[in-house]
Amino acid sequence: MSVLQRKPRDRRGQSMIALTMILGFFVVGAIGLFAFEVNRILLAHEQLRAASDAAALAAAAGLASQDNTDPLDAHNEAMNIALNTFRANSVIGVPLSSAVMAADAYDSPAAGNSSIFVEFLDPHNNNTPVSLGDPAGKIVRITAAFGAQPAFGHYLGLGNMPVRVNSSGGVPDLDVVLCFDVSGSIDDQTPVTFVKRRWNSVTGKIAYDICSTRAGSPVQPLAHGKIYDILGPPKTGTRTNGVAPQYLINSNQSDVRWPLNFCENMSVATGKGLRGTSNAGSPPGNYPPNSGGVGIGDAYTYTDLVVNIDGNATFAGFSHDGYNFPDLATLVEASRGNLENITVFTNSKANLSVPAYITPVLGYQQAYYDLAKQQLHPLADAQLAAQDFFTIMNTNTDGHFSMICFSDIGGTSSTYTYNDYKVSSNYTAGGSANYNVPGIPLNPSVGQTQFSACTTAIPGTVATTGTNIGDAVSKAVSQLRTNSRAGCKKAIVLFTDGMPTVAGPLDGSDPWRNARLAANQAKTYGMPIYTIGLAQNPEIVPDETAILNDSNNDPNTGGMAGIAGNGGKFFLVTDVNDLRKTFENIARQLVQLVR
Repeated sequence: MSVLQRKPRDRRGQSMIALTMILGFFVVGAIGLFAFEVNRILLAHEQLRAASDAAALAAAAGLASQDNTDPLDAHNEAMNIALNTFRANSVIGVPLSSAVMAADAYDSPAAGNSSIFVEFLDPHNNNTPVSLGDPAGKIVRITAAFGAQPAFGHYLGLGNMPVRVNSSGGVPDLDVVLCFDVSGSIDDQTPVTFVKRRWNSVTGKIAYDICSTRAGSPVQPLAHGKIYDILGPPKTGTRTNGVAPQYLINSNQSDVRWPLNFCENMSVATGKGLRGTSNAGSPPGNYPPNSGGVGIGDAYTYTDLVVNIDGNATFAGFSHDGYNFPDLATLVEASRGNLENITVFTNSKANLSVPAYITPVLGYQQAYYDLAKQQLHPLADAQLAAQDFFTIMNTNTDGHFSMICFSDIGGTSSTYTYNDYKVSSNYTAGGSANYNVPGIPLNPSVGQTQFSACTTAIPGTVATTGTNIGDAVSKAVSQLRTNSRAGCKKAIVLFTDGMPTVAGPLDGSDPWRNARLAANQAKTYGMPIYTIGLAQNPEIVPDETAILNDSNNDPNTGGMAGIAGNGGKFFLVTDVNDLRKTFENIARQLVQLVR
């Protein structure tokens, strides 16, 4: 019986198996570790992108909601918002709370560190980066970097692995039209003095008497202070203005409670004012050749309405930029143009009454008017608020702008003017001039924001005549229909200190219905109207609220903001100092409307 003999195992096979197992453990393990690290880096990348996206969106939202008129400050604030938002996140368990602002987009933070680089791009120039503070920078681009330390990198020879991502956030697109009231009442809070300039034969000089006012009769205070308080016009205000066109004939109209009589020329024979005749010479106010000592008119007659350029109810003197206005005589003669040169100064006899140390020089009249315009209230306040509004919107949005200034009608071009008498229709010797009621059209072309055109036109506006709200809003609707950019949100902002007093073109007889029909046009085309009603006196509040409110959308009885709908709001302003804040509030609401 034979016995089978087993062959001994091949030790080489055992070694191969062992080697394979060892190699498998290390190789597969290394591959596993590598895959783990890759996935970890990918996770870091995604988490970094989320943090970067949040920072970019927050920066864009912050830029869009600021009240800052300085683009550099706005950009710096947006950068701070981006950094703080980024720091609130973490990447693969590492807080980003110590992240810093990088100097460029190629920063490589050390392991566990992070940074962001913020830049602003011009969307109308191929998203080209612009300098910090350039208002063309409407897109916020963030490059975020994180130093990822591999968990098992020392086993694989891996060191610090910087991760970078890019994120962008843009401000909203908006086309907006501002309807800006420049009707006569817009300067009713201007401090003025009604002066009777007359020849005093006893002293041999020109006298400058302050006219008496009928207000508070039988006590007759002097006619200096605010135009509204002196004349007591109806709640719609007065058309008598501080600077040309002054419409001085309106100071004694039947609807004025305390009328004053403008009359440039005085009759030596009767002492009465002669309307419609001219003084001896031009410019108006040159001293007449006769030397009679009467001709002073009654207590309620005046020859000059001057603005108290010091801002006081009683003019106490003012100096600016080398031009000195020490007293009422100098103020009156400067306003008349009698301080422009020695010849005019002497011929007008102003040299006999103006202080001896005043030297006539070219530019005195312009200096007076420049200073006077700063005291035209609330017009000057509204002009500054409107300029800030455009500046804020230009910084905060990718906006295109239009402005329609309006009185009897709304302006149709930047050069739109109308001709009227400088002083009064009953004093033709005062001459006439063209007065600008600008209308800046919306331009849909790339980069044609019309921001500069609007902000440049505003300071040149003056108080004029009536209030045709319907015409202005109807023209705004037309601008947004024909010239708005595709896909943009559209809005109308209406500022007025009164209520409709002039009709047409939608209704030729009823100013209120005319305005409501314009609001209904805006509703038809999905355009909200944000209305600002500045109430200079409590009497006008009910009527302003009735025509401008956002709570009644009835097309026949409602307010313009309510009729137009689409998110429009009404803002009643009873303190002129709140105008800027109101315009800023609307700017924020417009951004929210778009977002």
